[in-house]
Amino acid sequence: MTTNTTDIVHPYEEHPHLWNATFAPPPLADPEDPQRVVRTALEKIELGKSSASCKVSLVTRLHRTTALQEFWCASFEEAQVYLNLAAHPDVVNFKEQLTRVDFIKEDGSPSYTLVDAHVLLGDGTEALLSVKYCEKANRRSYLDEIADIAAQCPREVADRFIVTSRFNFHPVYRSCAKAIHEARRGWDPEADQTVLMAANDLGGSFSFKDLVDHSELKGRGHRAAVRLIGDSDIGKDLLDPIADDTALWRAAA
Repeated sequence: MTTNTTDIVHPYEEHPHLWNATFAPPPLADPEDPQRVVRTALEKIELGKSSASCKVSLVTRLHRTTALQEFWCASFEEAQVYLNLAAHPDVVNFKEQLTRVDFIKEDGSPSYTLVDAHVLLGDGTEALLSVKYCEKANRRSYLDEIADIAAQCPREVADRFIVTSRFNFHPVYRSCAKAIHEARRGWDPEADQTVLMAANDLGGSFSFKDLVDHSELKGRGHRAAVRLIGDSDIGKDLLDPIADDTALWRAAA
């Protein structure tokens, strides 16, 4: 079966509050060329805040039906945080190095920071993320500095300011995020639909293995199940691993 462009409906089409945010949900993939990469608005040369230009490029999908997006990262730490953001069920989209926040330093002089990531969440709220390696992300002096900047950030820019590192995400969650990232790099709408139908047949709660077995798709079914978990169409406890005996449930209508 060939999937036409008209067969794909944007996952956030019926959520108007998300389209009124600072930036829109991610673009849909083109079913005729689903592996085409859409670069973010940021150009590599614009990473002038850092002492060096882009060190890492992360290419990922934020939903199984959306385009592959390429994010420029100033460090491996940023790439890992972005990968974990992409797999989080509350995250709709994010942009790197998008938002400038002006503030007044303690000595009264004006300054600004270009925030590492600006995140759009499913409830329509927006968060600014400062990504730092684990030691600095937990350093009291740095947290106090960010708290002062956050207090001066207008609510129309974002709803909250977060400091994070890859280690702020639970190890099991990080493992699942990597699996979701890898599964979304593929494109198989027919397998996704078959596994959704298998979940409907099973009803209630079922194991990951039961779902894949019932789909009769073997490896394709495994990857589709991971994609559906990542998109919250199939439910899983956030800190449960993706494993044969993990309890799942049909979450989508």
